[in-house]
Amino acid sequence: MTGESIQIVEDEGLIALHLTEILERAGYRVINLACSGEMAIRLLEKSPKPNLIIMDIGLAGSLNGIETAQHIRRYCDIPILFLTAYANITKVEEMKNISSCSYLGKPYLEHDLLSAIENCLHL
Repeated sequence: MTGESIQIVEDEGLIALHLTEILERAGYRVINLACSGEMAIRLLEKSPKPNLIIMDIGLAGSLNGIETAQHIRRYCDIPILFLTAYANITKVEEMKNISSCSYLGKPYLEHDLLSAIENCLHL
């Protein structure tokens, strides 16, 4: 069991629940679930900082995942693993400029998700 904490930022409820199940089964603690960028930022301001943030790119609310990650990076250095259905070069470059972590395309395999998380946590 790893015990490391993760915040999930995902506006699709079923995807967020599925992620939570995968992570908890693998021994991670999901400490926050946010469905918008604004909610993710509020939770980070009020809660203990997670070891990792899993961030969807397309979010409900006025901030997308990239904008949310840029805001978060201004005040803390938490690794961010992006989940995205967007595979265009511009989005990929924006993600790389924000986080030393990586991104994972949707749909993803559980093994690939867990490997990406381990890579992010041990950079």
